[in-house]
Amino acid sequence: MLEDITTFLGTVTLMMVPYTLCSLGIMLGGRAGVLNISADGVMMIGASAGFLAAYFTNTAVGLLFAMVAGACLGFILVFISEKWKINPFILAIVIFIFGMGLADFLYKITVGAQLTPPLISSLPQMAIPGLSQIPIVGALFNQNILVYFTYVLVAVIFFVLYKTRVGLDTRSVGENPKAADSAGINVFRRRCICVSIGGMMMGLAGFYLPLMIAGTYTPGGMMTGGRGFMAVGLTIFGSFRPERIFFGAFLFAGVETLSYKLTLMPGIPFQFLLMLPFITVLMVMTLFYKRIEYPAAIGRPYSRE
Repeated sequence: MLEDITTFLGTVTLMMVPYTLCSLGIMLGGRAGVLNISADGVMMIGASAGFLAAYFTNTAVGLLFAMVAGACLGFILVFISEKWKINPFILAIVIFIFGMGLADFLYKITVGAQLTPPLISSLPQMAIPGLSQIPIVGALFNQNILVYFTYVLVAVIFFVLYKTRVGLDTRSVGENPKAADSAGINVFRRRCICVSIGGMMMGLAGFYLPLMIAGTYTPGGMMTGGRGFMAVGLTIFGSFRPERIFFGAFLFAGVETLSYKLTLMPGIPFQFLLMLPFITVLMVMTLFYKRIEYPAAIGRPYSRE
C-alpha cells in the first residue's frame, strides 16, 4: 500500500510540471495586465520545435528552441495587442490556431509520415540523497532535473514578484498602468518582457510532453490534450499567485493520473475518464469563484492618450 502511494505521488509530480510551467507563464503576463489564453497553441509549437531540435541534435538544443518559439508567439501577441489596441482575447485565439497549425506543419515537412514514430531520449531521474529516502514524500525528490527546476522557479518568481522592486513595478502595471506610467515605468516594455518570458515557459511546458511523457511528437492537436486550457483555469483558480498555482497543479495532475489508472477498471467508459480533468477545472472554478482575485487592468491594452 505504501509503495502504491509513493508510486502515485511520483507520477503526479512528474505530470504536474507542464501545468505549473504553463500556468506560471500565463500568470506572469497576467500580472503585467495581459492574459494569454493561447497557451495550448504555444505549448504545441514548443513541443514541435523542441522535439525536432532534440531529435536532430540534442536535448539542450531542444530546450532552447522550445523556449525561443514560445517567446516569439508571446511577443507577437503582446506587441500587436498593445501597439494596435487589438482585443487580446481575440488575438490569443488567433495565436492558438496559428500555433497548432504551425506545429504540425513543421513536423510534417521535417519528419513526414513514418511507420515508426521517431523518439527522443528522456531525462534521467536524479535522486537527492537523504530527501529521496523519506517514506512517501521522497517521491518528490526522485525526479528529473526539470521537476527540480520547476520547484526553484516557483520560489524565484514568488520572491521577485513580492519581495523586489521589479515585482512591485510589474504588479503595478497590471493593477493600474496609468499610475505606473506616471511613476516612470515603461508599461509597453514591461508587458512585452513579461508576456515573452511567459511564452518561454509555455514553450518549455510543451516540450516537456514529448521529452518526459510521450517520447515523441503526435500531430493533430493530441500532444497537449487540452492542458493549456486547463492551465488558464488553474491560473485563475490560483488568483495569479505562484504558490497557489503550484499546489493547484498537483491537484490537476493528480486527477489526470487517477483518470489514467481508472481506465484499467472494467465498466467505466474511457471517454468519461478523459473528461475528469476538465470536470475538475469546472468544479474548482465554481466552488472558489468568490475567492478569485484578478489584476485590475488585465485584458485592457494601455494607451497613454
